[in-house]
Amino acid sequence: MPDKPLGLRERNRIRTRDEILVAMSLMLGEQSFESITVDEVAQRAGVSRGTIYSYFPDGREQLIRDAYLRIANQVIEKGSAQRDAQTDVSKRVLAIAGALASVTGTPEGRFYGLLGATTFGPLGGVTGSASGMFHTMLTEDLQRAMELGLITATARVEELAVLVSGAIREIGARVASEPAQAEALLDALRVTCEALLAPTKK
Repeated sequence: MPDKPLGLRERNRIRTRDEILVAMSLMLGEQSFESITVDEVAQRAGVSRGTIYSYFPDGREQLIRDAYLRIANQVIEKGSAQRDAQTDVSKRVLAIAGALASVTGTPEGRFYGLLGATTFGPLGGVTGSASGMFHTMLTEDLQRAMELGLITATARVEELAVLVSGAIREIGARVASEPAQAEALLDALRVTCEALLAPTKK
């Protein structure tokens, strides 16, 4: 049986929670985590301090964790969908990078690409979900490329995946600071992938 539609109260709760996380995400892209107060988040979101704590009892630490996970899930969903729509290995890699850049290039997703040392404490145990999934996807695609003879059979797929995923993370970080660089950076990755995945000579 189909899921029962959400009632108005539940839809309003989801919307309010989302608006609070959007406010937190925007502020994280503009200033350091340590400088943000619950009162400022409440003001930015247009809600009371009490409303913040009713949704996020642990305050700022929970806000940044949930804001991070919300953006990470967006990156994962977008990257997975765009990758799955491609059959060419190079385009599958570029789809992942493009998804990350499209998120970190927005005001709401900017902080995701700019995470600094001050955020590591509150984010302990929750970072790396998108990176881990993308690394797995890249390993699968590179292994497939090897089976197709697109990279040499002596290549170390796991290590290549580390290098490519590192490049993708760097693109996400650079686009967060300079959104206008997204196209050029993705084109550079395309050239790199085409060189890496050129058919091996017999």
